[in-house]
Amino acid sequence: MRSRYTAYHQGDIDYLIATHHPTQRYGGQRAAIGQSVATTTWLGLRVIATEAGQAADSKGVVEFIAYYADPRPGQVHERSRFVRQKQRWFYLDGDALPPVEPKRSAPCWCGSGQKYKACHGR
Repeated sequence: MRSRYTAYHQGDIDYLIATHHPTQRYGGQRAAIGQSVATTTWLGLRVIATEAGQAADSKGVVEFIAYYADPRPGQVHERSRFVRQKQRWFYLDGDALPPVEPKRSAPCWCGSGQKYKACHGR
C-alpha cells in the first residue's frame, strides 16, 4: 500500500499498472492514471488498519486515508484488498469509505502545523 501511494506521489504510472491485479486492468487505465497524476498533489498517507498481509499470507486488507489537493484539498478513504501471487502483492479492489474529519483542536491533516479549526476546518 505504501509503495502504491509513493508511486502516485511520484507519478510512476508503470509501477501502478504493474501492481494492479491483471484481472482488474482495463483499457484506458494508463491515461486515467496519467490524468490523475498530472492534476493531483498528494499531501500524506495515514494507514488506519491492516488485516493479514504478512509474508506468509496470500491476502491482505488495508484501510487508509490519503490526503491530496486537486487543487482543493480532499481525501481518499478506502478499505483496499490485496492478493499475493508468485511472491508479489497486487491491488485487487477497494471500498470507498466516508471522509474522516479531524477534531477541531487536532493538527490539520494537510501538515500545515496549525490546528484543524484554524486551517481546513473553517
